Amino acid sequence: MSAAPRLLCSLVLTAALIGAAPAIARAQGGTQVPVPHEQTVSANPFLLIVGWFNAEYERKLTPRTTWGLSASYLDIDEFDYVNGAALVRFYPQGAALSGLFVGGRAGVHRVSDDDESGVAFGVGFELGYNWLLGADRNFDISIGAGATRLFGADLEGDSVTIPQIRLVNIGYAF
Repeated sequence: MSAAPRLLCSLVLTAALIGAAPAIARAQGGTQVPVPHEQTVSANPFLLIVGWFNAEYERKLTPRTTWGLSASYLDIDEFDYVNGAALVRFYPQGAALSGLFVGGRAGVHRVSDDDESGVAFGVGFELGYNWLLGADRNFDISIGAGATRLFGADLEGDSVTIPQIRLVNIGYAF
């Protein structure tokens, strides 16, 4: 699959996630039961098929907030993208690690193709939803989307904003 159909597919999925956000927010019935776990690790096994890797680690900071780390890698033809970021998320329903979250992230991004490469710092936001399923609530499924603004590198004064998409991460809470 060439880069253009992949980009179109990504844009359609991003629009669907953003369109679903109000329905997800309405589904929040207020405060939820706190989660007995302190942290999660997750990754997207489906994107490995197309050469994209992402993984996240998230840990409770307070009953409503978490901090974490994420890493991603994308390889399309001669184009490579690598990212490492720190994140902070707020769960308004009061059950960190489960339910609707809004958050911020900051990290380093490296983009390269056959001819050149560059490293930039990025700051962004995200909106998502985590489900903790199973008898022990330790099977984690999450979705999310957001955007990151890049600064520095050789951007020549241009404004560069890239989408951040977490289609379906599957993980473990412990």
